[in-house]
Amino acid sequence: MKSRLSLAALVVLPLALTACATPAQRITRNLTELGVPPRQAQCMGGRLGERLSIGQLRRLQELTGIRAERFERMSIREIANKLTDERDPGLVAEFLRAGVGCLI
Repeated sequence: MKSRLSLAALVVLPLALTACATPAQRITRNLTELGVPPRQAQCMGGRLGERLSIGQLRRLQELTGIRAERFERMSIREIANKLTDERDPGLVAEFLRAGVGCLI
């Protein structure tokens, strides 16, 4: 019984911690998965977490699945190109502003 409880804790705890992550932490993780250097991703995550709407945050999160198909790093420019949507030009502007402001 104790081993089942321990196993359940190992499965549920990471899921619970992910759910508690702030938008900045999620953005940082997603950008890192896309290939942005960790320090730059952390800087950008903080800036974007404060400036993006919920819809824009979701759009950025969708790109993580694209990375899995490519098996290579994406540049800031490539990520911006994937985010380009004529209905929301502000997303790309904020993303590039954060990327340039966080060059390390």
